[in-house]
Amino acid sequence: MLSLLHTYVTVYELRNFSKAAEVLYISQPTVSVHIQKLEEMTDTPLFIRNEKKSVQPTEFGDLFYKKALNLIKDWGSTLDEIKQKKTNRKHYTILISHSIAEMYFNNFIPSLILTFSEFDFDFLIKNSEEIMHAVTNDKNVIGLIEKPTNRSDFDEIILLEDQMVHVGSPDSPYWIMREKNSGTHLYQELYLTQNDIQLHKITTNSLSFLVKLLENNIGQTIVSKKALDYLPQTEWKDTNITRKLTLIQKTAPAKNSDAEKLTTFLKTKIKQHHD
Repeated sequence: MLSLLHTYVTVYELRNFSKAAEVLYISQPTVSVHIQKLEEMTDTPLFIRNEKKSVQPTEFGDLFYKKALNLIKDWGSTLDEIKQKKTNRKHYTILISHSIAEMYFNNFIPSLILTFSEFDFDFLIKNSEEIMHAVTNDKNVIGLIEKPTNRSDFDEIILLEDQMVHVGSPDSPYWIMREKNSGTHLYQELYLTQNDIQLHKITTNSLSFLVKLLENNIGQTIVSKKALDYLPQTEWKDTNITRKLTLIQKTAPAKNSDAEKLTTFLKTKIKQHHD
């Protein structure tokens, strides 16, 4: 069944049986048989064929695509869960905003891995909005973001207050922005409004790339004061803007649980590094 679903998803996304066969390393007739079996099982047409072997999904085909993706994902999660139980290891996903990953990594990630050696971790770097979305859907995810959410369905811990500074030459005609869903973007917009700054904009979704621009005397912006560690030769000045680096979870961790131990560790280590 899983092979049928993989074939269906590939055909749906490529809209072509022959191209799907090439991607899946199977013959085109095999692709046709797989789709035919699914249509027999569901008793409904999933694709409209034409003479050029390209296809268009039917209304039922669109619905089946979403269900197929979920079935494949659930199957993968089931295998991961079985593997985890067999090895008796615990698993947590920690999603980290760009700023926190770049500026606090050396302090808390290596020591976290050593301290919780019985855990398997996934460390993923995402912007704040992406992290909030992921935490909404999974209780085994911890998010480290650059702003409080004030959401009633989240358990939030303020890790520390992070001072923002203006960096780069004030004479530069370019203002460097982070992407819209990032935590930094919110504070950059606030600073622009407060100071009535209107400049040409360069946008990037990478803090590392933003730092590279500043290192090469391109543009100006506001960033965490800790970023000055990477910009020793760059002109800067303080601002009146601070942001709260925040840990978020779907539910409050139970007393003495693994999640509670993790959150306590993260709060302590990040604050130590900041101070």
